[in-house]
Amino acid sequence: MWRHIAESTRGDTHLADNSPCQDSSRVVVLGSDADETLVACVADGAGSAKHSAVGSATAAASIVDSATAHFERHGSFAGLDVEDVVRWCDDARAKLAEDAAARGADLRALATTLCAAIVSPTCSFFFQIGDGAIILMKNDVSGVVFWPQSGEYANTTNFLTSNEYRDHLQFSSTSNGFSDVALLTDGMERLALRFDSRTPHRPFFEPLFQALRTNDNSRDLADDLRKFLQSESVRSRSDDDKTLILASRICRQIDHAD
Repeated sequence: MWRHIAESTRGDTHLADNSPCQDSSRVVVLGSDADETLVACVADGAGSAKHSAVGSATAAASIVDSATAHFERHGSFAGLDVEDVVRWCDDARAKLAEDAAARGADLRALATTLCAAIVSPTCSFFFQIGDGAIILMKNDVSGVVFWPQSGEYANTTNFLTSNEYRDHLQFSSTSNGFSDVALLTDGMERLALRFDSRTPHRPFFEPLFQALRTNDNSRDLADDLRKFLQSESVRSRSDDDKTLILASRICRQIDHAD
């Protein structure tokens, strides 16, 4: 079974001007028992975009809804390909366009990045537009699926709302499953990633995953993660909004009667 937590906190910049957090996340677990599949998504609204908080929430919800509909229709994600993901992204863009029209705004006012992971016991799929990262761990091996994207100019990235988003859509699939998965927005990058080796910073992740695997109280886990993201040691590394999803596959203990 999958155990997961997800939290978003406002960065100091947004706390100072009392503006909303522009990050969003969604997680669902589909199927049952040994065939459970994790679907997780994070989205980071552009700081310069007026309605990016709405954009990130709409994008994350739409992608997870599309994945859920695909699973309900086909019974699995076997055979999922990049064209399926493009259709999901186009559906999300259509919803974003509706949100923009309702606000009398241009689509760019809802600019958002996107990171998504679909992990089952027998196959996994990942896609990303923009910065942020997806971290995978299995058998004491860890890695970053896609390195955070940089835009054309310094301190910029790519967005789902761009007309050229397909040029920046990264997609990867594998026949492997994974024991631990994390998704994060760019406010966490300096804490969670090693830029010299382009690898996860294991001392950051290992205690978090250990806590997730050993504590089945979801409320306590969420409270602890929120306090961690709001701690001075984390805030001092970035004044941006911060979102982190953590998920671990937990092996159930089966008691056999004598």
